[in-house]
Amino acid sequence: MSNIVFDADYKSVYTTTIEFKTQINEKHFGKEQRYPVWTYPKRTFSLSFDKNFDGRKKLEEFYEQTNGGTEKFLFTWDKSKGGNGKEYLCTLDDDNFKQNLYDFGFSECELNFVSIDDNAVESVKAFDFWHSAEGNFSLQYKIYSDFEFSSKNEKKTYQDSPKHKWTLRFQKTKENREKIENFFIAKRGCFRSFKWTWAKDRGGDGKTYNVRFANDTLNLTVSDFGFGEFEVDLIEVFSTENPLSEVEKDEIIPRKLLKIELEQGSVFVLDNETLESFDFNGETYIGAPLKHGEIKNDDNSAVNKLEIELSNVNLAISGIIGNRGDVITNAFAVLTLVFLNVNTNELIPNYQKILYSGRCNNLSIDFEKATIDIETELGGYEKLAPVIKYRPNCQVRRFKDCRCGYSGEETTCDRTYKRCSELGNTLNFRGFPSCVMEAVVKV
Repeated sequence: MSNIVFDADYKSVYTTTIEFKTQINEKHFGKEQRYPVWTYPKRTFSLSFDKNFDGRKKLEEFYEQTNGGTEKFLFTWDKSKGGNGKEYLCTLDDDNFKQNLYDFGFSECELNFVSIDDNAVESVKAFDFWHSAEGNFSLQYKIYSDFEFSSKNEKKTYQDSPKHKWTLRFQKTKENREKIENFFIAKRGCFRSFKWTWAKDRGGDGKTYNVRFANDTLNLTVSDFGFGEFEVDLIEVFSTENPLSEVEKDEIIPRKLLKIELEQGSVFVLDNETLESFDFNGETYIGAPLKHGEIKNDDNSAVNKLEIELSNVNLAISGIIGNRGDVITNAFAVLTLVFLNVNTNELIPNYQKILYSGRCNNLSIDFEKATIDIETELGGYEKLAPVIKYRPNCQVRRFKDCRCGYSGEETTCDRTYKRCSELGNTLNFRGFPSCVMEAVVKV
């Protein structure tokens, strides 16, 4: 089935947005740990229209053809409108299509297109673009304060110096606007830091700072001939003690893979919304929303479980249940952590790790999501029989459990043979009383 093609004319003034998603963990000394949640950026086009009756009906037919935006379509970013001439596979970002109507059926409206921008990026070496002298500048500390105001009103910062933050304003031709776009994409929004000099003729101090983009979103207003007006926020980055670790951090992306083993076609999910697919151990994992609860491992005899939440908007999980019955319950599932090369999106070998594994249970499905518990017995241990150490105290970890066997009224036990004798429970003692508690060697 061929894709729908959008070919309606739009106004020469519109906006486009480039958006990444970066997780930033800020340390109390002002340093940061960052990693990209999205591999490719989300690109949004907000197009404006001024149509007569026939043009208006064409837009309405397009909206119906896409079933309200659920069907994907092709949009070519016209070079004559300041675009790059590239084709994007888009969906509509609106639940409804609103129009302002005027005399004779004329209308004004707006459509928002959303796409994953995985196009090749032209290399831009430095962020040395001219900007307006008018802008914003601030200094900031990471402040810790009392959770409620009181007479003491204690406050504390662990930074030796404040971070600098700038808001720069640009008015750029199409060529330079595209260079800044490419630079933003190459840095993956907030993820990668770079050097920037605050020029004296722009009100600066002439110093070179280590900075990053303060936001994961770049909003651009495009007008005639591709001319762009926009703002960019930069924030200072405190370098780590080991510069090499900062470079290495920029080269890897952690990703989680979920496999649910089924006899007739297993489920393979990559926890990334923008990387379409990834091959691991000869199997193809599809990028889709994936969430899970906190991973816990303990040594008690209870059943541990990890809640997994998968998207079911395309009814993939419902389709499995509808065609094959509930084959997911009791199926084996494994959650694996892998690391990708940030430049090639290829697996870094010998660093994968199984985070959790077990049997699926408690399946719950609606039109938006499927929730599953991955259950592991005995706290994740593979052996059903515990390993007993040769020591004088009892090896039973929980007083009054099935191995201890004591059912009296006492509530405490120090695991010694003497205490077990007092409780009349020596037949269940799991230790070696004759073993020496400790030995002292004199030299």
